[in-house]
Amino acid sequence: MNCVELFTQKAKEHPERTAIWLSPTEQISFAELLHHGGKAQVTLRKMNLKAGDSLLLLETLTPQLYAIICAALGMGVSVILVEPWMPVTDIEHVINLVKPKLFVTRWWGYPWGLRVSSIRHIPRWMHVTSLFKEPTSDFKAESVDPQIPGIITFTTGTTGKPKGVRRNQGYLIDQYHALDHSLGLSKHEGPDMTLFANFALANLAAGRTSVIVNPKWKKSQLEHIFALPKEQQPVTLTTGPAFLLELFKYQNVLPELKSIHVGGALTDTWIFKEAFKRWPESQFQHLYGSSEAEPVAHADARKAVSFSEGKGYFQTLFVGHPASDIQSKFEDTGLWVTGPHVCPEYIGNAEENKKNKRRDSEGHVWHSMGDRIVSDEKGWWYSGRSQQSLEDFELEQQVYAFLKSSKAFLHKTRTGLCLVGENLIGKELDIKKTFPVIQAVHEAKIIRDRRHRARIDRLQSLKKAGLHDL
Repeated sequence: MNCVELFTQKAKEHPERTAIWLSPTEQISFAELLHHGGKAQVTLRKMNLKAGDSLLLLETLTPQLYAIICAALGMGVSVILVEPWMPVTDIEHVINLVKPKLFVTRWWGYPWGLRVSSIRHIPRWMHVTSLFKEPTSDFKAESVDPQIPGIITFTTGTTGKPKGVRRNQGYLIDQYHALDHSLGLSKHEGPDMTLFANFALANLAAGRTSVIVNPKWKKSQLEHIFALPKEQQPVTLTTGPAFLLELFKYQNVLPELKSIHVGGALTDTWIFKEAFKRWPESQFQHLYGSSEAEPVAHADARKAVSFSEGKGYFQTLFVGHPASDIQSKFEDTGLWVTGPHVCPEYIGNAEENKKNKRRDSEGHVWHSMGDRIVSDEKGWWYSGRSQQSLEDFELEQQVYAFLKSSKAFLHKTRTGLCLVGENLIGKELDIKKTFPVIQAVHEAKIIRDRRHRARIDRLQSLKKAGLHDL
């Protein structure tokens, strides 16, 4: 088996269909992706890379990025993906353990790699464009062990410390089927507009075009997307709540949307309700998962909003029902899950593995979501991170409803509970009167995570405001 066979089958069915669209001048068809992937495979074989080897890839969002990933996966070579903003010293231990044989990047990646000895010791370095200089060659998908690592990425979660996440060849196939079952990827023929570059791999397996949003959310690129002819307009949208807010700045855009998938962070109910008004005929899916297990649960977003508001919540806390292949356990430490699309142990991180991973008697890996999930007759409810008391989480939701804003969080100090957030000036007395347990109110800029721009980075928000020593 080989995970890219899902892609190559679709490429043969409609070779001229656009596979990746980044701009009017940066797009590549399924046939072209196979063509460039075949050329890259020639180069990789000449460098003696084979199944079980790995390469380190540092590349911006380009069609070449996907050609390299497909080429390597087709050979059974694992790809270590890093993002330029990531502190390189924090991933050195993973590089030392995996020992990639090749570092592929552009000119700006060379000084980045020279900073760390583990990367300096990679035997071969190559510019991205040099991978595609060989004559045309047929793309090959070699049969490999499903346990061979396919893609290695890094997740920071809420701890801020990068952890190496291994997605094996078999996992990538199972995850595609889980996403297809939850979101109906293969039911739609038209493009998917996605905020997540990794989601494009699932779209390739479904034979669909990925219109990938630039990480900087450039207005010029968005306007190009909005101006695409009707037959090229996205029919689905895969996003987080923060990007929905960005779309609200524009009127009458993306008229062909049939299905919208929202996940990655808690979503205020009013954001969903505004989206319902803008795309009244679209289906909405509310997703719950993590970098290590996606999806874990899903719900019809209209029901999720209705159920959540019925309990007086400001945010959409109803997350529906578990994905079909997910098994779960509710423990004092939070929700534990296992299934074919749950990642195995972290690479070289015994402490995190001890805390967040375990194997049962049958060898199945269980993963701790780090979340408190409550189940009732309707389904699953998100009830905060497991390290936060349920009482404090419920109080936060009450504060959000009072403020009509979720740009705040509770923080325990030596002198008691305080509220930290934006637009709190002038509201201090009302907040303390309504919630006597809150001892202090501090105005602070809310810092969001890099990937979704939606999750509150509590530690960085405190540091930025000079409140981390409270």
